[in-house]
Amino acid sequence: MSDYDTGIHAAANRMLRRRALPGTPDGTAPPWPAAQFGLDAVPVYVRADESVQRAVLDRCAQGLLRESWLIERGGMEFCARMVLASDDAAQRALYSHIGADEAAHYAWLQPWLPPLTPSDPFNDFVDDCVRTAGPQSLAYLMQVVLEGFGIVHYAGLASACLDAALADTLRRMAEDEALHHAAGLAVFDYRRLGTAERAFLLDASYTFLQMMRSGPHAVVAALDQALGGLDANALPGLFDALGAAHGSTGKLARLRRLMGQPGMENLVDALAQRRAFEPAGSDEAAQIYRSLR
Repeated sequence: MSDYDTGIHAAANRMLRRRALPGTPDGTAPPWPAAQFGLDAVPVYVRADESVQRAVLDRCAQGLLRESWLIERGGMEFCARMVLASDDAAQRALYSHIGADEAAHYAWLQPWLPPLTPSDPFNDFVDDCVRTAGPQSLAYLMQVVLEGFGIVHYAGLASACLDAALADTLRRMAEDEALHHAAGLAVFDYRRLGTAERAFLLDASYTFLQMMRSGPHAVVAALDQALGGLDANALPGLFDALGAAHGSTGKLARLRRLMGQPGMENLVDALAQRRAFEPAGSDEAAQIYRSLR
């Protein structure tokens, strides 16, 4: 790291200390138990050696944390765009406040992640949306939908977390997500959506929902890696054991409620016609998993 980079990090850390940076990782046990990922119902996991089980849990936890960390990074970029696109000083101040929260979340999660954290298809999708979408589309997708979903997501992760410092971090993030979601509801106005923005939202929402409906791919990938490769014919049974459809059903229903804001009924109807709110069956989830490997 150059002296220039060191100076930037030091300046950022001085400001971050004012936001009461949470504690450091415990490190003695995985942050979440096997039940958090449905692994306690998977025979191939239950029969595995303790070292393999730990490797699977570590991979699952890293996947969850990487996804959250990259979303917070995307949130910083989103707020930077919204500050520049804002109509007045009040909006610029609002997104400056939200951006400061996102930067804090980004820093808070870093102690639980390895130095090199690669991206993934979901976060690549978010980054592409932030770069290309218009302000009203972004307010809807990033704040109304994603941050609304994040309230329950982070709160659920916190309640099951075995690492006290990480659980506290996630609870604080859930509280901030609620404020960001409320801000998005205030900013978003469906009457300001043009034809191009509505078309973008249909395509982007469908892509996002396809990821959500296709099951716990990250958990299957963790098992695949730790066990040295899974039999392709066993994949549907594995998705079934993980409760893929059951887990996706509740998430998709929550997303449908968030998307069903006043004036967005046509979007929800169009997505429903494409079966975007229906979870993939075990065979379809396995097929999607194989296609991505």
